[in-house]
Amino acid sequence: MLDTSIAAIRYVLDEHPAPAAEETERSARSTVQIRQRARREIPKDVLARLYLDEHHSLQTIADMTGFSRGLLTDLAREYDIPIVGFQGRQPRVTIERSWLFEQYVVRRRPLPDLAREQGMSRSNMARWARVHNIPLRRSGGGSHHAALRTAELAVQFPAVLRNAVTSPYAWQRMRHFAAASSFSSMHEAARALSINRSTLVNQINQLEGDLGQPLLERATRGRAMKLTRFGKRVVAAINKIPAEGMTPRNCQAVRDPADAHIDCPRLLS
Repeated sequence: MLDTSIAAIRYVLDEHPAPAAEETERSARSTVQIRQRARREIPKDVLARLYLDEHHSLQTIADMTGFSRGLLTDLAREYDIPIVGFQGRQPRVTIERSWLFEQYVVRRRPLPDLAREQGMSRSNMARWARVHNIPLRRSGGGSHHAALRTAELAVQFPAVLRNAVTSPYAWQRMRHFAAASSFSSMHEAARALSINRSTLVNQINQLEGDLGQPLLERATRGRAMKLTRFGKRVVAAINKIPAEGMTPRNCQAVRDPADAHIDCPRLLS
């Protein structure tokens, strides 16, 4: 026993605290590897799209990707992505996706007309189209047709998948996600699918960003990767679609009952 009082011991500890534990070489190497992996899987364009264009919070992106919010904050600063609140960018007029899709895609109305009708600039209306994952028509036959076809094709997919139909490669992303969901980790899934792991992760990250909800709970030490409740709905919808994707022949079989009025052959031709 020490011949002293508790108060004296507390005083000594306050004046001479124990030094902080030094970072070991192993932990430092692990931190560097995690940061390098984050740079590969979440490059600047992906983080900018999720944070600035789609207005996901850093915490939401952290939940989607499996990286910590602090690491994503460091990445945003490294990429010169301003960390700001959504309210400062939110326009006063809210444009609903259903209205914009009907007017711009189905009725073929030009953006300037829609912008004037809503009392905003054309660029602001174009921003709402990007927020709602509605491809913008470009001048020129080929690009115009491709963008319009993508938007029209989205109508044919089950409702839970429509926001993910943002490019001609959307169906490939969906198939890869559905196949990967049966494996215990991204590494195993990428190896089985014969694709690069970072490519698979980026595809699934884009799907989650397009659909607005996490699809997978990432694997951690001692716990296998598994689908979220929403992810199970998405996989079920994907698995109803034949391997060749949406065609005039199979469109009627996989469409939602509420969309019975849509003419599949006309829109898919």
